[in-house]
Amino acid sequence: MKRFAWFVSVLALWFARHDWIELRERLARAYKWHEDDYIECPSILAQQLLISGEDHRFFSHGGIDLVAIGRAVWRRVVFRRCEGASTIEMQVVRVVSGRYERTFRRKVKEMALATLVTRVIPKEALPAIYLRLGYFGWRMNSFGTACRRIGNPVTPIDTARLVARLKYPQPRDVSAQRRAQIDMRARHLLLLHARHCNDHTYLGLFTKPAHASV
Repeated sequence: MKRFAWFVSVLALWFARHDWIELRERLARAYKWHEDDYIECPSILAQQLLISGEDHRFFSHGGIDLVAIGRAVWRRVVFRRCEGASTIEMQVVRVVSGRYERTFRRKVKEMALATLVTRVIPKEALPAIYLRLGYFGWRMNSFGTACRRIGNPVTPIDTARLVARLKYPQPRDVSAQRRAQIDMRARHLLLLHARHCNDHTYLGLFTKPAHASV
């Protein structure tokens, strides 16, 4: 998968070079902010839960997960069911660029640019950076604001509920249904985490540990 991503990155530098120039500057600013401000950096557990829930092949691909894309296409064709195939790199591109259009062109460009992200930000720093920039709900546009609004996570289930809000953002007025969705997602993340702790899913996070915090 990494060889394919390298090929796509070469193409991206050609047909999306103008987008890449702007994105590269924004990524550099995000990485500098992450390096300089370690006080509210997400914990290793939060990063692990993110990888388990969003991109468990994170350390084995170069920005594009061909397995996830193939599965999403198959389920779309066979079951008429939409399923995401975004990697953490793709989500970083989306949130940093601020481009959320539901178009095929935007998605293809996002995939291409995702293969270039690690030219600016080290792979092992991306989970923390995405958490720091992610949308967790009403008035929670980053990990830090989410912690201040709902409280710093103390236990693993607290951390899992926080990460779960990336999939189920918390609205201003939280319904019982949304609370149940968040809780179910959190418990699912912890089950995945227990499974992935026994393999090499998180190995890359420890080659250059992120600053420990909440």
